[in-house]
Amino acid sequence: MNTTGDDNLIFHYCSTQSALSILKNQELWMTNIRNMNDSNETIGVYTLFFDLMRQHDENNLLGEMYNIADMPGTIQLDENCLGSYAEHVVCFSKDPDSVSQWISYADDGHGLAIGFDEDRIINITSNNKALSYLGITYVDKESVKSSIPTIYKNLIEHPNQGAWEMMFQAMQQIRSIYPLGIACKTWHYASENETRLIYKYNSDDSIVLPDGWEIKKCQAYAKRNMINTYIPLKFPKDIIRKIVIGPKYQKNYYEMEMALEVLGFTNVIIEESTSGYR
Repeated sequence: MNTTGDDNLIFHYCSTQSALSILKNQELWMTNIRNMNDSNETIGVYTLFFDLMRQHDENNLLGEMYNIADMPGTIQLDENCLGSYAEHVVCFSKDPDSVSQWISYADDGHGLAIGFDEDRIINITSNNKALSYLGITYVDKESVKSSIPTIYKNLIEHPNQGAWEMMFQAMQQIRSIYPLGIACKTWHYASENETRLIYKYNSDDSIVLPDGWEIKKCQAYAKRNMINTYIPLKFPKDIIRKIVIGPKYQKNYYEMEMALEVLGFTNVIIEESTSGYR
């Protein structure tokens, strides 16, 4: 089995069914940020902040604000409000063999990790304001805690504000420190080593892509308990350079090689997970 360095590769973890769809159609799905697997998507840092501020506020002077922030959906009203066009993203990992990624995104290790040429992904964002490629910033508790006294002081100096206005003001101040909620997560997720291609859906900016790339019209698909939207991103075949087989995948390299040949992929390296996860 061939091996190669992964310095220039990013990996999209998925089930075998999703992997086959990606390979057959030469498409990645950029999914609505509101409908990601993680229920804390885009709001985790805010939630952490309000939890720590409640601890800092020994006299509970801002208790009503914390109660509002605890209500499901209220933080999203300011961060990614309904009625506006949400960003659509496709997620990758720098790690080709991440246990947390196998468990969460690759059918509990039965799936695959598809390795894409990172430079080619970055290249399509050049001169396209509607597209960006970002590494996730993982925010730890101590860094959030250090900013709380200043923000808390700013809030209690304006006691005539209502609790809702205070919550939104607090979020604005948090954004001044961590400006991109879509690219920030708490340290709990650091093992994912995640990067994202982000598309600002319905942007007025024109998009010019290299040959072999295409952003298609928004589509809908069904999950078990809801209907979501996605935007297909067509890519050229030679951007895929490696496939890592999950730790629970039924190993049959000849069949994988045959399948890649049938699908028209050449020079794709096949490797096996060595994570030991079973």
